[in-house]
Amino acid sequence: MRIGIGLNLLAPDNGGVTNYVLTLLRHWPEFAPGHEMLLFSFAHNEPLLATLPPEARQHEIRLQTQEEALDHFGQIDVYFCPFGTLWPRPVRKPSVLTFHDMQERFYPEFFTKKEHEERFFHYDWSLRMADAVIAISDFTRAMAVQIAGASRGKFHVVGHVPDALPAPEKPAGWTLREGQPFAFYPANFWQHKNHLRLLTAMTRVKAASPDLALVCTGSLLGRDAEFHDAARAAGVADRVLHLGKVPRAEISWLYRQARALAFASLFEGFGIPLLEAMQTELPIVCGNNTSQPDVARNAALYCDAANPDSIATALLRIHADEPLRARLVAAGRERLQDFTVRKLIDGHLAAFATARRRHHPLRAWYNERVRLPRSLQMRTELTEREQRVAARLLRSRSRLPAGTEQVTP
Repeated sequence: MRIGIGLNLLAPDNGGVTNYVLTLLRHWPEFAPGHEMLLFSFAHNEPLLATLPPEARQHEIRLQTQEEALDHFGQIDVYFCPFGTLWPRPVRKPSVLTFHDMQERFYPEFFTKKEHEERFFHYDWSLRMADAVIAISDFTRAMAVQIAGASRGKFHVVGHVPDALPAPEKPAGWTLREGQPFAFYPANFWQHKNHLRLLTAMTRVKAASPDLALVCTGSLLGRDAEFHDAARAAGVADRVLHLGKVPRAEISWLYRQARALAFASLFEGFGIPLLEAMQTELPIVCGNNTSQPDVARNAALYCDAANPDSIATALLRIHADEPLRARLVAAGRERLQDFTVRKLIDGHLAAFATARRRHHPLRAWYNERVRLPRSLQMRTELTEREQRVAARLLRSRSRLPAGTEQVTP
């Protein structure tokens, strides 16, 4: 089988999605040598593709536009789009996409009308037109099926894997005193990452703990002043260090030196830092929402990420409770066995096989003649049904099973 993979959206600021795609490409030649990946690449991909071993780039075609991929479809058996949308679409080849989330249905206030329009247009119709879909978590599959109406039979749930971390190097911008304990949060300054509530939580942490600090990494997306002003307003500027985007070696050092992962996100399709924390035996604090319970299960201390007091309670407890820390680290080692490269590759191969089995000329005709015209009727507002379903999904995710560690403010 020969798989063509569209890489137009491969970019550094695409967060965990970029890590997922690079990990897949890096390991594909070793774990699936009988199935070639033909890379439909672009000039802007080069810095990231240059990090791959040569064997991962044996088959590559440099494009100017995504539509040019259609000229090379005679060379492939399956067309694969790993960034959440199928484009171009529809196509007369078995097609697969990896679906990551539809956060706009849950937090519409985080998006502009234009962003809503683009997401409705791309996400809903990509899910309907693709022959198979890889969902990165049970929660992601649930939202796609229950909100967008995608057929459950086309889905394969395939979790991410943590990429290997390099030898650790102390961050060049380090300003905390030697040995000062800190919680670590690697996340771009997107609204759903919830930095402002985490900073508010640090006010209480500072009052209760004489030394616990917070270290953040990731892009501030040009909103540096907003972040630092919020830290000063919360009275914790002396306890918060934001290092910005740092090399992976420095990320590796931070995971290994931190007291806990402070993953205060409001919304996750998956959450790769959860696996990276397990990999480095770092205890986890995370939100009791969306996919985080799917991924961490009993390897995290859960809090209400919408409540700064709950976040603070969790950070203070994990900092002080050594038996809890040991339990979470042990559970993380066990949980990590479910996220291996072998399972990642096999899950993708199964999805590609499903696409080839489901693809049919009548399905292609229906996509072109019925779904494509309907997709051009653009919209910008959520329906009442979508809002109800999204609210129900959020409620269901906050009810954690027995045996998990949770805090209340």
